[in-house]
Amino acid sequence: MTDQAEIVVALDGSEPAYAALMEARKMAQAMNRKLSALYVFPHNPGVSTTLAGLEDVGQARKRIEQAGKSKSSALFDEAESRIGDSLAQKHLLVGKPAEEIVAFMESNPNVHLVMGRRGLSKIKALIMGSVSAKVVAYAPGLVTVV
Repeated sequence: MTDQAEIVVALDGSEPAYAALMEARKMAQAMNRKLSALYVFPHNPGVSTTLAGLEDVGQARKRIEQAGKSKSSALFDEAESRIGDSLAQKHLLVGKPAEEIVAFMESNPNVHLVMGRRGLSKIKALIMGSVSAKVVAYAPGLVTVV
């Protein structure tokens, strides 16, 4: 295991996330590090329970997994086209974005996360919560918010 921080950019398809991608690319080049990406397919476990009532749990999980793979594939392809290079790794997570990103960082202590801030209004951020604010507050490692 290396002591160098891996640079991982969090993608969600928004322009702020792609701005973070471009900054992460510059950082990776300046520090001679590989650039990876992660995407959290937003999923509330309560939805699985509802889907399980309509179909068996295995089928519900497969549908969620397929949707996540499809969305992440499109995001990672777009990211690679914007940076003109391949990403070192592509991480697909499923769940609540802030929680999954923090858990990812706990499991990967050599990660320097770069993410965009969507710029929700103060009211929306208060009601819905800001993913970037939660990650900054609870992540155990380096986080850069663009």
